[in-house]
Amino acid sequence: MERRRSFPETGTSFPAVRVVARGDGTTSGPFARLQNLARVRVVVGDPPRDWGTGRQEFLVNQQHMATDRLLDMVGRPGGPLADAALWHLEVIEAGALSPSFRRVVVTAPGIEGLQCAPGQDLMLRVPLAGDKVVNRRYTIRNFDAAERKVVVDVSLHGKGPGTDWISAAGTGDRIDAIGPRGKITLRSDADWHLFVGDETGMPGTLAMIEALPAGSTAIALLEVDGPADEQEPEASRADRLNLHWLDRSGRSVPGDPDPLLEAVAGVDLPTGVGHVYVAAEAGVVRGVTRTLTERGLQPDQISGKAYWRRGLPNAEHGEPTKES
Repeated sequence: MERRRSFPETGTSFPAVRVVARGDGTTSGPFARLQNLARVRVVVGDPPRDWGTGRQEFLVNQQHMATDRLLDMVGRPGGPLADAALWHLEVIEAGALSPSFRRVVVTAPGIEGLQCAPGQDLMLRVPLAGDKVVNRRYTIRNFDAAERKVVVDVSLHGKGPGTDWISAAGTGDRIDAIGPRGKITLRSDADWHLFVGDETGMPGTLAMIEALPAGSTAIALLEVDGPADEQEPEASRADRLNLHWLDRSGRSVPGDPDPLLEAVAGVDLPTGVGHVYVAAEAGVVRGVTRTLTERGLQPDQISGKAYWRRGLPNAEHGEPTKES
């Protein structure tokens, strides 16, 4: 069943400032290698008076965080994590958001310096037995620099170490994370925006909708388990925003491509050169991309991100496992 809502123009903002981490505590250049470090120094512009030197430190407990190549890449110029930092997060709020979603709010020393764009994520380093970790990526739903907190909404659509940790997380719990990560963010110069996703892509979709430039035209096709999981954007500056909810309500299962493929095939696309953001199960992302190209969109008009793969757990680095 499809349910449709439209929203008037309102406003929103996403404050952020530059953060620079130091590996040896003395240099001011790009991030030093973090492979063998136990101390990370964060330097934030315009620090509070009680910081004195404007620097704040926190200790990373190496006994509970395995050394691996991801840590070695954090902040390395030219690498995939060049713009990321290592954060020592503490949960300050946690609770159910809807039947299928849980919200976790975290803070960290220097987190007010997090510089992220709507749609980016944090990679949580979920602890396992034997001083090992597994990485799981969760989109930043909201970031408040003034309040020094990051909101992460997580779809509890399956079992696994990440979902288990999120489900059990409570005030005072701690976990390390690397971020921000993610390359799919708003194309502000597009004439219109189409968002396509299941519940795993909904937090990022809502964050980007709330950051749309004034006067934008946007359409969202979002699949959820049922009406109780539908979430409205907190604000949007779009002139025209049409939200189409695709409720499974027991008629299909997560990862079934048919609901979103049918919606994409039948949606009326506005005139002009638009951009499409697809965030869902891996096979669904492929099918939606194929349908859009058959409708005449060019590859550079489509940004697709697979959040999971049906029947397989995500790999240790947090991405969907590749099919053999």
